[in-house]
Amino acid sequence: MPPPDTARALPLPLLLAITLSLPAAACRRDHGGTAVPPVAGPPAASGDLADGQVRDGLGRVVAIPALPRRIVTLAPNATDTIAALGLGDRLVGVSDFCEPPPEAGNVRRVGGLLTPDLEVIRALRPDLLVGSTSGNDPALAEQAEALGLPLYILNAATVDEVLDGIAGLSAALGEEARGKALLADLRARLDAVDRRVAGRPRPRVLYIVWGEPLVVPGSKAFLTDAIRRAGGDSVTDDAPAAHPTYSVEAAIARKPEIILTSEYNRADAERLRKDPAWRSVPAVARGKVYVVGDALVRPGPAVVAGIEEMARRIHPDDAP
Repeated sequence: MPPPDTARALPLPLLLAITLSLPAAACRRDHGGTAVPPVAGPPAASGDLADGQVRDGLGRVVAIPALPRRIVTLAPNATDTIAALGLGDRLVGVSDFCEPPPEAGNVRRVGGLLTPDLEVIRALRPDLLVGSTSGNDPALAEQAEALGLPLYILNAATVDEVLDGIAGLSAALGEEARGKALLADLRARLDAVDRRVAGRPRPRVLYIVWGEPLVVPGSKAFLTDAIRRAGGDSVTDDAPAAHPTYSVEAAIARKPEIILTSEYNRADAERLRKDPAWRSVPAVARGKVYVVGDALVRPGPAVVAGIEEMARRIHPDDAP
């Protein structure tokens, strides 16, 4: 078996360039955890918070209005979270790669994940910016501070952190009851998956983030956690980088029993099924190469549906 160092870290600009160069429909997705978290100070203790202050997903102290009504979201999972809370009518701006809900109306596009248009954002007079560790530039915190605008950062490194982000953001928005209701539903569904896959054999899963070059989830990737939740074990979970490139030979040598990928890699999945080099891989030999939905690559509330779908593929007779 090839050692973990057969994987090398894919540079952040290249991975984001891959994401942002996809066709428009596919561009409205992100690969969980692709961006380095924005620079933050040390987490504040609870007693250090004054009225009107909250802590975001990175422990940063953020001073925001009691009831923010004009919100700009700077990453797809931030927009998805606002929408799932039923607060889409508060959106006045979204990133170019977001899918605002219908109730948001004709919101303004404010630029890319790495290059938001600061002048456009300023002109929208937002009460709050919402960014994410999944996709946004590390300099975002400093840029928001320079504008004098509060920025709440969602940390999306694991499934639990996605759920914690929903709780924290809903409370910051003065809508804690909405957050509790949404979380109760999401956690009940995750618990149902846990019960259905508990005690079952855990197949070895290869998730293809990108086909050429082959990009896979490593130990620090959101997808690795999601695969575990769905009742499988990622064959690349020992790679130290979040999203390393992998040689085809190294992936084949891991002998995955199930191969999963998302819709925009469908053509790669088809080629892999027919490639003689992969013929001896258990997943290919047994016809267990599957294309799943895109919820798993934009870590927001919809990831629970993604985990449910992935669990159906990993344990077809036992998952909901």
